[in-house]
Parts: sequence; structure tokens; C-alpha cells
Amino acid sequence: MTEKRDRTPDSRRFLRMLALVVIAPSCLALLLVAARHDTARTGMTREQPASVPDATSQPAGVGPDWAVVQEYLDQRRAWRERTSGIAMAGLSAEERNRRLQDAFAERPDIRPAIAAATAIVDAGATHDRTTEAAEFLVMQTFTEPDADRHIYKGAQALAARAPHDDRWPVILMQMDARRRFYAHNGESSAPGIDRFFEEMASRAESPALRATARYYVAAGLMRSANGRMLGEEGRDGRRQRALEAATGLSAGVGEQRFGGAGTPPDPSAGAPGSPYGRSAPRTFAEAEADLIRTIRHATVGGTALDMTGRRLDGAEDSLSAYRGRVVLIDFWATWCRPCVDVLPELRELVAELPADRFTLLAISVDERLDTVTAFREREPMPWTNWHAGIDSDIARAWDVRGFPTYVLVDEEGLILARTSGFSPWFTEILRAAVDGGDRPPVREPGDVQDSPDVAELRRAAEQGDPEAQSQLGDLYQRGNGVPEDDAEAVAWFRRAAGQGYADAQFRLGFVYSNGEGVSPDEVESLGWFRRAAEQGHDAAQWMLGATFYSRGRRGVPRDEVAAYMWLHLAVSQNDQHDRSPLDWLEERMSPAQIAEAQRLVREWREAHR
Repeated sequence: MTEKRDRTPDSRRFLRMLALVVIAPSCLALLLVAARHDTARTGMTREQPASVPDATSQPAGVGPDWAVVQEYLDQRRAWRERTSGIAMAGLSAEERNRRLQDAFAERPDIRPAIAAATAIVDAGATHDRTTEAAEFLVMQTFTEPDADRHIYKGAQALAARAPHDDRWPVILMQMDARRRFYAHNGESSAPGIDRFFEEMASRAESPALRATARYYVAAGLMRSANGRMLGEEGRDGRRQRALEAATGLSAGVGEQRFGGAGTPPDPSAGAPGSPYGRSAPRTFAEAEADLIRTIRHATVGGTALDMTGRRLDGAEDSLSAYRGRVVLIDFWATWCRPCVDVLPELRELVAELPADRFTLLAISVDERLDTVTAFREREPMPWTNWHAGIDSDIARAWDVRGFPTYVLVDEEGLILARTSGFSPWFTEILRAAVDGGDRPPVREPGDVQDSPDVAELRRAAEQGDPEAQSQLGDLYQRGNGVPEDDAEAVAWFRRAAGQGYADAQFRLGFVYSNGEGVSPDEVESLGWFRRAAEQGHDAAQWMLGATFYSRGRRGVPRDEVAAYMWLHLAVSQNDQHDRSPLDWLEERMSPAQIAEAQRLVREWREAHR
């Protein structure tokens, strides 16, 4: 049992991980939700692990030399090809892990390139590579703790040098994806990006570009209004400012496609501002209407949208049918491990709270209804269940950017709280609402920073305990007892993963999929998932199999035999994993392919006895 616990995090530790993703197995694209977290400084003092270099320090003596930037780009391309080749090679697990560990230790240093690009931008029109250097700062630096400063500088230069570039809508969307709004106070992690959006909303020459930037100004204010520490006055002020920014943004461009004209929509990606999925292209007028609706009816302090949906038996239902009771809305999926891990706690809650005062409404975004019904046969969910699907208008209307997402609505329809983790803070608010009492006081995220538990965990982590390092990374990722800091979280995960700790390797797989504190990198994500999977981490095995089962992400080819092998290993270890991809593979693969996959399963098990 101890060995199993080391490989697979228990429910409470797993729930701490806020790398919440969209990975519907039948969605095939397997695009993980909202690569939205940048690593800009929060302004809060933090303690840097001794072995982690200060990424804010730039090499001295580097001038405006594009060759330095190009050298880094060439080295990074070669490094990615090398790690991809190692991950895909038919090596033994031990040899593959050894080579990957060596490769990761030799990742090219971006800091000289940042210094050179910054010097080029500072040189202005006198340098013939100013535009390329500005684009490098915007698109390549978000792995750095001071990314916000670099991105802002590059974006300003790019706006001056290439104001009519057709890629601006995409650039703004990717900049928005770098912002994170902290759960405790709603503050943005990227004030430089916020400031640039405001500048573009007022000064961009293109009306469509001004409208796009204004959309992101409003969306940022909306998301910031959900901070749990905000008082009523502060929250209402942010919501009102969001409404003012959103109202009228489409004037003069209402019928143009939101995201920029002249570029056909990518069917594999959501529209700008879309939380996920393959949403249909929207006009600016539609984007404005959707945003205003979300501000009014999906943020804390607003009145909940009276949505309608279908129960699993096909019967139509509506949120208004539960008026008079406190409602916990749970956006979830069977493939979402944190969603599933919290089910025992939800069952206890439903059994304990009076049914005439409380209702749990679970809304599944699984693509197939039968996947949900089959799951419920194994896992009791004695509450109201709807099926919405992966491209759900409901989830989009609620600005759901990851799973699970919990929304608490009181008996009058007022939205009390939103969160992505079922934390003690959230359950306190829920219980107080059901009991009819006052909302409990919020606690600062740093209230327990110097508590013996955190202090002891830090000591153990600094002494080299990989489990403590992984847990400390988790604390930084959630801002629990320490400042929220994705870069710091990644640093601790890396230290643990470098010692072969499978849970940390698994978390790094999600980190690189989501772009949380690092540049999104599907090949590196696959490498970390593989390393954890080779150690028997069943969730990593499922992720690896689901990745190979998909049509393939960039740099990751479809491989049905490998998909079958890893999915089979995962499901045989833990029957809570969704086995529908495995069932579909068995229906479609030839007998020879299945035999080969089963041979690989036997060989893996023999090698890992």
C-alpha cells in the first residue's frame, strides 16, 4: 500500500493540484483547457530555493546582437528534437529516464537571448531586427518569473513597429492566456499585460483591434471580481467597470468576426476568450453580448443565469426549479481526476445537509452520455446530474475555464462563490449559506505561512525530501500558506521530479500541457507523463494512452498500439479511469495490433515486477 501511495496521490493531495484541464478522451484533440497562467511576479516577497537560479538576473555585457537570440532558438529547436527522439525511442524505461534526465539538465538558457532581444528593442529603428526581437519577448519569455515586464516591453515595441500585423488578434489572445487572477484577492499576475490591453483599447489604429483589446480589459475585470477576499464594495466596483468596458465594444465592427477578419477559424481551437473547445466563430456583437451576460450572471455577486439542461434520463430541467435552496453547481467530467477524487466528500456533504435547504447540481462535460451513465454505475452520485457535452453553451456562458469548477448559489439566486478546488474555505461558506448564517470571515492566503506544518515541510524540502518538495510546489501553485507563484511551484516540482518522484513528474506533465509557469510544450509534457507512467503512476499512464489515442498533438503522432498499452495498464491498476477509449480501440484495432499491444503490456509488467 505504501508503494502505491507513493505512485499515486491520494484525493486530498490530488485536489490541491489546480492544473485543471479539458482532456475529453473522445474529443480527440486533447487540447488542455485555458493555457492561461503566466509566471509574472506578484509583487510579494518570496524565498527562492537555493538550487534555483534567479531568472530575473540578465547576463551582463550582452548587446543588441540578434545572433545571440538566433543561437538560443536553434539550440531550443535541437533540444526539443532531442527530447522528442528520446521519448519516442524504443528504449528501456531505465535508459529512457536516464537520457531524459540528462537532456532536461541541458536545456538552453534563455537569459542571454532575452538580454540581446531587450537591447535590440531599446535600439529602436536603428536595428533591422527590432520587430523580430519584440516578437521574441512577447512570445518566448513567459517561462521567466519577470515575464510580464518582458512581454509588456515587447508588445509596446511590436505595436509601434507592426500595428497592422494580421497576427495581433492571436497575439492578444495568447497574452490573455498568460494572465492569472489570484483566488484570494482577484489581482492579476500580469499588470503589464493588463496595462497594454488598456493602451491598445484606447490607441490602436484598427477599430477591430481596439474592440478586441477592450474585450480583454473587460474580461480581466470580470475574472478579478471573483476574488474571495473582496468586500462587497470592491467586488461591485470591478463588476461595474467590467460592464462599462464591455458595453458598446462592438460599435462599428459588430458583424466582423471576433478574433480578426481575413483569417479562417481554426476548428481545433476555441475562439478568443473562449474557455475551451471548438466553439463556432463569433461576431464582435455576439462576443459583447456573451461577455455582458457572463459579467451579470456568472460572477460572484451577480444573479445566477437561469440555465436549462437535460438530466441523464433526457428530462429537461432548469436551475430555477431549485430556487429556495442553496445550490452547488459542479462542472465536472469522468476523465477529470480531481473531479472524481472529491466525490466521497461530496457524498458526505449531500448526506449530511438537509435536502430542503441544499441541492447539488453536477453538470458533466463528457462528450458521450453513455460514458457518464456507465461511470455512475460504478461510482454513486446521489444528486441531480445533467449532461452538457464538451462544447457546452452552459459551460461557456459560465466562463468555465477548467475542471472542476464549483459555483455556489444561494436560495435567492445570488452567486456567493466560485472556485476550482473543494477547499475548507469553500465548504465553510457553503455550510454557512445552508444554515442561514453570516458568511465566515475569509483568511489571507499567507495566514499560515509560518505555521509549523509549512515550516517543517520547507525544511524537509530543502533537505532533499522529494515528497516534501512536491507538496511545497503544490502549496505555491495554490497560494496556500505561501504566495501563489507558478514559477516557484515548477521549481520545486522539478527538484522532486529530478529525483524520480513520479507524482512530481506527473504534475510537470500537466504544467507543460497548461503552460503554468512554463512555456506550453507538448513534447516535454509527454516526456514527463512518460517518466511517471514508466514508474507505474496510473494517472500518468492514462494520460499517456489518451494522448497517443488522440489524432495527435503537435509533435505527438497517433499510435493506437501505444495508446492501448498505456490505457490498459492504467485501467487495470485503477478502475476509476474512464475505459471508453480502450473499448473503442478494441473495436477498431486489428487482431494483430491488439496482440502486439498485449505483448507490450506483458513485457512492461515483467520489467516492472
